Amino acid sequence: MSRAWLIGAGPGDAELITVKAMRALAVADVVLVDDLVNPDVLHMAGPHAQVVHVGKRGGHASTPQREIIALMLTHLRAGRSVARLKGGDPFVFGRGGEELLALQAANIPVEIINGITAGIAAPTTLGIPVTHRGLAQGAIFVTGHGAGEDEPDWKALAATRLTLVVYMGIRRLEDIARQLLQAGMPPHTPCAAIESATLPSQRQVLATLRTLHAAVRATGIGSPSIIVIGDVVSLARPDDTAPIHAAERPLSLGIGFRQGVSVERIDAAVRAALGTHSLDDVAVIGTLDRKAEDAALTAFCERHGIALTGFTPAQIEACLDEHPLLPRSATVHEHTGVQAICEPCALLAAPGSTLLAGKYAGDGITVAIATRAPTE
Repeated sequence: MSRAWLIGAGPGDAELITVKAMRALAVADVVLVDDLVNPDVLHMAGPHAQVVHVGKRGGHASTPQREIIALMLTHLRAGRSVARLKGGDPFVFGRGGEELLALQAANIPVEIINGITAGIAAPTTLGIPVTHRGLAQGAIFVTGHGAGEDEPDWKALAATRLTLVVYMGIRRLEDIARQLLQAGMPPHTPCAAIESATLPSQRQVLATLRTLHAAVRATGIGSPSIIVIGDVVSLARPDDTAPIHAAERPLSLGIGFRQGVSVERIDAAVRAALGTHSLDDVAVIGTLDRKAEDAALTAFCERHGIALTGFTPAQIEACLDEHPLLPRSATVHEHTGVQAICEPCALLAAPGSTLLAGKYAGDGITVAIATRAPTE
């Protein structure tokens, strides 16, 4: 008697698939596989299994769902067992429910084999829990793909104060962030965008809600990605959260400044600090988290296509503890709660980097420069 499995392949890393899924793949006659499934998972199929790619991937042309269901039923009615293999979990934005209903209507025995969904796995690669006592009592998984009648109620979601985990939202990120800000979500809300989670090609960027779109655009983060919005992102491990930058942009900057600086003053200070280096060499600017909300700084970064990320006082103090020779200032501590800003933020923005000698200080702005390449 033919039978069917709806199987989740997990977020990307083939080793994150379940033992139960491996056993089902080993005996299935036909495997219908989505594009986002790691090809290494297909090695778990039996030697005589027929593997059929039925391309389901956000932002790309997809096989119509009705054709997938028709193909499943054709094989099953011919007496072949079918494993429907999906990325993540089949019941989390995987349309597994539609396939289950169709198979049940045809009186086909179906077994659901869950997979680890990317909405949980992606944040954990950076040490971000989607729930955490004192920060978030729950998490909401939501698609960013819909628009019009399918648009999520972003105002209601913002009011929950829960972690928002957005699937398929990269293409509409600017609009999503704008609606959340209009709904009253604080602009300094920590956010992460994580591309190709759990794979060697994973890339990520941290920013605030106000600066997230510019940071994603500057670093070229694309699909498939998970977006995490909420205070839990502040728990990200600093050594895992540097944006992945192109080799031709080796520099990171740390900036400290007084309230009320203009875009022009920031531009002049950065250019003075860079000296013979170019703005095109700068991949990311780091600063104290609440200063990352500054309109002039965000405008400067957007103008030059530079990612902007903010660091918490705890992250900055940890960096200072790690580098005891970095200068400290009682005056800076009095006004900001941390003993320094520009040097530790330059290092935090690109872990493993080395500070270049000296820093710029003038006109209420300090700028430190770090490079990922060893200095002479």
